[in-house]
Amino acid sequence: MILLISYSSAAVNIDSDEKLTNITNANHPSWSPDGKKIVYAANQAIWIMNSDGSEQKKLYDGMAWEGEPEFNDDGTMIYFAAESKKAFSARYISIHVMNLDGSNGQKLTETADSRAPSVSPDGTRLVYSSRVSGNYDIWTMATDGTDQVRLTDATGDENSPSWDNDGNTIVYSSAGDIFTIGINAVRPVELTHDSYDNVEPAYSPDGDMIAYASNIGGDYDLWIMDSEGNSEIKITSDRSSERAPAWSPDGRKIAYVSNRDGEYNIWVMTLGDEDIKFEIPEKNIEAEDNSISNTHIAKLREYAISKPKEFIGIVLVVSFVFVVTFVGSFLRKIS
Repeated sequence: MILLISYSSAAVNIDSDEKLTNITNANHPSWSPDGKKIVYAANQAIWIMNSDGSEQKKLYDGMAWEGEPEFNDDGTMIYFAAESKKAFSARYISIHVMNLDGSNGQKLTETADSRAPSVSPDGTRLVYSSRVSGNYDIWTMATDGTDQVRLTDATGDENSPSWDNDGNTIVYSSAGDIFTIGINAVRPVELTHDSYDNVEPAYSPDGDMIAYASNIGGDYDLWIMDSEGNSEIKITSDRSSERAPAWSPDGRKIAYVSNRDGEYNIWVMTLGDEDIKFEIPEKNIEAEDNSISNTHIAKLREYAISKPKEFIGIVLVVSFVFVVTFVGSFLRKIS
């Protein structure tokens, strides 16, 4: 019986791929719900611009590290991570929220590093990564910072959480692989199973696909897989690093960061009008009704079924004779 696993290739048509910023250390783009704005981090500050790259403006700079900005569900507020410090304590990263114009900033978490906030589709909760229990785990909380609940408890760090479209499942990365976990689930589901570094996953708006970055080719490239992790498509192939993918609300564009021009900047690719269709690998067993054509093997199988005790006895005797003969031959050679 021969087991064959066939993988069918698929491709994604890219209509355009444009560089939007000309700055250094840009990272973590996030689309506004209407698709008209992109908020991002650069040079330890929070910036905002139109989705075509125009009207770039520094939105917030607290003279410390700030990053990982995310719009809320209606586009009126921005959540982000920032370095904080209390008197007589070490610095730590906390989650903050501010108005769209950068005003009225408020800190939502205290004491231990908490970062990478992502707002649920209904706008009522945040998922984020926190090391309040030692290493980074995935947590959720209300958008005002209350009702903090831990979802995962692995031995390694878990990062970059993102909600699916119905708010019931969260995708994240851990130890170089992509996982999902339901908000009421006990165990996560592993979607990637390889020795590469698969990071920064993000659900598509319809929840059917996950974009992520992987260093399978050496440098990081962008990939898309179906939401079950059954099929993957590579969508960038530059000799540079492409990371931090973020879907536009209509699912036709992906903002990301790339250093193909030397410095990390924000880029946006526009996908073709064709729907991305994954051809799921199929397991095909090549056999005629799972039957055995060799007549001698068929007779041996029939004997084993009809007289199992005698068959086991014969197997044990043959195995014993084989071992004695092999060991005896080996001892004669070394004596």
